[in-house]
Amino acid sequence: MFETITRDHVQQAIEECDSLGADTFQRRYGFGQARHYAIWHDGRTYDSKAILGVAQRYATGEAAMVTEFDGSQQDAALLLRDLGLDVIVDRGEVELPPSPTDEEQQEAADLGNEAARAAWAGAAREILLEVAGRYQALVTYRELSGLVQLRTGIRTNQLVHYWIGDVLGRVARVCADRGEPLLSALCVKEDGSVGASYAKAVIDVRGELVGDPDDHAADERLACYRAFGAAMPDDGGKAALAPKVAAVRARERARRAATRPQFEGQVCPSCNMAIPATGVCDNCG
Repeated sequence: MFETITRDHVQQAIEECDSLGADTFQRRYGFGQARHYAIWHDGRTYDSKAILGVAQRYATGEAAMVTEFDGSQQDAALLLRDLGLDVIVDRGEVELPPSPTDEEQQEAADLGNEAARAAWAGAAREILLEVAGRYQALVTYRELSGLVQLRTGIRTNQLVHYWIGDVLGRVARVCADRGEPLLSALCVKEDGSVGASYAKAVIDVRGELVGDPDDHAADERLACYRAFGAAMPDDGGKAALAPKVAAVRARERARRAATRPQFEGQVCPSCNMAIPATGVCDNCG
């Protein structure tokens, strides 16, 4: 039902929310606090349903009612992400504190990189401990970057990839010093992979060379779930790739199987020579 909404319509809804204040904005349009998904924008959080509902007014002239979101909250979150908004993790999974006021917020550039990243690393560890408490849960770089800024009140306009690897490296160092599995394995890129910074962190904190970072991270994640109190299945759980990575690998296996020569591995019953792709033995004809 939200096909006509653009990023500009969402931006207009955000600006109206800023102008009215969140409580007045939500009361005006009949929305309460979203139970699951929140938008992170310019250092503040916004209730995803209320913003999307009012964006519908800017797109069509009539705001969506709260009842129109029943059963479609995840779809709404995906639509907002597709429009380029940062939608951060489920409120039921990782608690989101209220957005800091302007007076409580600081700019990382004013505070200094070292102090900002140290504070973000402390917040990241707390968040990742919460994630580790849910079997097979993950958090994305984008979600984690929004949450650490929210929890610390320290924000930055610097692109996430310039600093999140360093923050996760600091978390990995604390884990290594405590003899814990690496919580940083729980944080993945949008494509589900852990990225090159993960392998670098493993080398830095353990001196281990990582063959396949995603396979290594899958093992570490299982260790995290077991160590930090996740409710495990009766079989003890299994190391699992992020769903998107697993899907890509499954497609690649299917592609290779489809292109494998029909007679691969077969031998001629007369001379025991391998049968070529033609299906006709080179010796026996």
